[in-house]
Amino acid sequence: MKLSKIIRNVKYINMRGDLNVEVLSLSQNAQKKCDRGLLFCYKGVKYDTHDYYQIFKDNGYVALVVERFLDIDLPQILVKNTRKVMNKMCNTFFLGVKDKLHFIGVTGTNGKTTTTSIIYQILSNAGEKVALIGTSGVFYADKALPPLLTTPDPVDLFYLLDDFYKNGIKYVVMEVSAHALSLDKLRGIKFEISLFTNITQDHLDYFSNMGNYSRAKLKLFSPLYSKYAIINTDDRYGYMFSHIVSIPFTTYGITSPAENFAIDISFDLSSTSFLAHCDDKIFDITTPLICKFNVYNILGAMTACLKLNVDSDVVFKTVKNLKSIAGRMNVYRLSRGGMAVIDYAHTPDGLEQVLSNLRCLTDGNIYTLFGCGGDRDRLKRAKMGKIASILSSHVFVTSDNPRYEEPEDIMENIIDGIEGDNYTSIVDRKECILKALNSINSGDVLLIAGKGAENYIDIKGKRLPYSDLDVLEPFIVK
Repeated sequence: MKLSKIIRNVKYINMRGDLNVEVLSLSQNAQKKCDRGLLFCYKGVKYDTHDYYQIFKDNGYVALVVERFLDIDLPQILVKNTRKVMNKMCNTFFLGVKDKLHFIGVTGTNGKTTTTSIIYQILSNAGEKVALIGTSGVFYADKALPPLLTTPDPVDLFYLLDDFYKNGIKYVVMEVSAHALSLDKLRGIKFEISLFTNITQDHLDYFSNMGNYSRAKLKLFSPLYSKYAIINTDDRYGYMFSHIVSIPFTTYGITSPAENFAIDISFDLSSTSFLAHCDDKIFDITTPLICKFNVYNILGAMTACLKLNVDSDVVFKTVKNLKSIAGRMNVYRLSRGGMAVIDYAHTPDGLEQVLSNLRCLTDGNIYTLFGCGGDRDRLKRAKMGKIASILSSHVFVTSDNPRYEEPEDIMENIIDGIEGDNYTSIVDRKECILKALNSINSGDVLLIAGKGAENYIDIKGKRLPYSDLDVLEPFIVK
């Protein structure tokens, strides 16, 4: 496609060079090799794409979108904000693909992956062609792609959307991160339904305070992004959102008045039972997803699918037979007695919710093993240490994606919050799990938190193969 056609719907400040140059690919990563590529240049959180201009030609770029003109002999389109035009240009390049698909978005600190997975399962069982994008990866048309980001960058997203459409996909179910909303990654995409789970402390390294964080989430529920909202009003931010959003919405919850709600909740280590009132229908549900917080995830997903006019029998049967979500409250019986639980809980609230629910399920000891990610919100580390020490018999502090920080420093931040001396500190995560397994007895539960189904550990820019489940596997009763 000619550059002149790609920019036809975009307001730009100025241009240089031949607008008739033929573009065969798009990218926002200057390091990536392209075939006659158009590169989107902008100043990111850590890097400025403009600074790499000396490698552009060698990497196959034939045109640039820039926020400042560069001293390079390539056609350049000067814009005020590259992020704000990127999606529009991607959509033109891919022949309006975003307008041929139906989007369902889920945002919140916790519960996004589980809620999107439930929606994906319900819509699939209803006979719809569905794609799922999120923390666990990308799933569609019998394909499973490794995760990019919770919400992919615009160019990656549009390449996915193009392939979705070519594979006959109708619905795209997405986890929507606060970062994506703050950085305008989804600008121009209109969601049929957007669902809010909750807001608790996370990502304050980027957002500085909870006000900025919550306002980023709130953007999704504006007419610019969404046609309809589904809001958990048991969450205090959700309750606030329900009083200020300007689009139609339905509320759900357990403890506060809501249009869709659940009562008579009970659960054990194998299932959860409750009565759900959704859209004036009563569902008597027993589901393999355990713990109270999954009742919220199920309620939200049911509400979304009923609003999409999915047959209530399909919704009911799917929820009763949900497939487990990898890395989310996965329970394993151990050959030496006791249980192990692998969960992605990586925020103070997420960890507290999991531990509080597990305390209701066992009279034995609870052992908690976790770390915190490097180059992320430092303020939550001591809070998580305190929560784990109060709600556990013993805490095993270890490494979790230290990135460019020293793992020992991160672990010391966690230990600063631990009350008492009921902890063991071991940097090597595998060694730490093996040590913890030697500590538990019949009736005890070991929570392995933070990484969930991740199959790597991120150390100084390299993702080294690693899986909590692989370490645990030899000890699981088959």
